[in-house]
Amino acid sequence: MKVYRVFLVSFLAFIMMFTFGCGTNLSYGIIERDSALTGGNLSFVYDSSTHTATFGKEGEVVAYYPEDIELGRTGGNRIGVKIYAPSEVTDYSKAKLNFEGTEYVSGSFMMTVYDQIQNYFVLTPLVSEKNKELKVYVTWTPDSAEQIYTIKIAEGVKFAEKA
Repeated sequence: MKVYRVFLVSFLAFIMMFTFGCGTNLSYGIIERDSALTGGNLSFVYDSSTHTATFGKEGEVVAYYPEDIELGRTGGNRIGVKIYAPSEVTDYSKAKLNFEGTEYVSGSFMMTVYDQIQNYFVLTPLVSEKNKELKVYVTWTPDSAEQIYTIKIAEGVKFAEKA
């Protein structure tokens, strides 16, 4: 009888997880260009239905940034995005970000201004002809579902060369 109960509880838990997913679905935050307009004078479109930010259009050029050891930045073409947390999230201490194979935990990636943690983070990734689409994976709270944001460089965009 005890084995039957364990089986039944396990089965019901599986059904609930399958039906309701593995985490709470939060609203998505939004993506904007970073305040410094990293990448230069590029067109920018954010599609909130697909959570995709697209930089540039035919003939526009992504700026080249030289290496900066103090900033820990390698030289190359960069764009900048600001990703806002969903409005219902106010505690970022358990947020996780996975970007380009690196995981950041404990909300360490959230921007801090005058010792105040902000509701957004900024990324300034390298982009190139071979690296035109990037995925950003964020889990805002321990019980929330992972959110995926896409950053794209539009077709026909050019990349400035090292000066």
